[in-house]
Amino acid sequence: HGTILAISEDARVELKMVNKQIVSMLISLLDRDNVELLILVVSFLKKLSIFIENKNAMAALGVVDKMARIVPCDNEILLHVSLRLLLNLSFDPMLRERMVRAGLLPKLVALVDNDQVVVYVLCLLYHISIEDKCKSMFSYTDCIPKVVKLILECPEEKVDLEVIAFGINLAANKRNAELMCENGAHR
Repeated sequence: HGTILAISEDARVELKMVNKQIVSMLISLLDRDNVELLILVVSFLKKLSIFIENKNAMAALGVVDKMARIVPCDNEILLHVSLRLLLNLSFDPMLRERMVRAGLLPKLVALVDNDQVVVYVLCLLYHISIEDKCKSMFSYTDCIPKVVKLILECPEEKVDLEVIAFGINLAANKRNAELMCENGAHR
C-alpha cells in the first residue's frame, strides 16, 4: 500500500486522481472492516484533505459520520491517522459542528487519557470548543475535570499551549467555568 501513497506524492498524479473521483471511491471504502485497508484509505484521505476541493467533496460525502464509526478503535495506527484526518477537517466550522452531531465529542473526551494521541485529541477538542454553541456540550462530558487535572497536575514547568487555549475556550461558557472552579476547589 506504500506504492499508492507514494504515487499520490506527485501533485500532477494527485490532481488526476481527484479528477477521477478518487475521494468518492475512498469514502465508500470507509464502510469496510479490514483494518489494513482502513489505515491506507484514511491515510490517503488525510493527505487529500489539505486541499479545499477535496475537503468539500469529503464533507458532501459524509466523511465525518463514517469516521465516527471508526473512532475510537483498538488499532493505534488507525486511531492515529483517523484523528489526524479529523484534525485536518476540523478547520472547517461546518465539519466541527458535524463532528459534534455525529457523536464524536464524548468519544474524543474519552481519548484524552490516551498518551499516544492526546495531542491530536486536545487540538480537535480545542477546535470544537471555538464554536459558542458547542462549548456548553462539554459540560455533559467528563472533559472539564480532565482539563483541570491536566492544568493543575502538569509535571512540566509550563502547561502545554493547547491545554491552556482549550481551557480558556471552555471557561468562556458560564456553566463550564463553574465546573472548572468546583473541580479546582477539590485540590
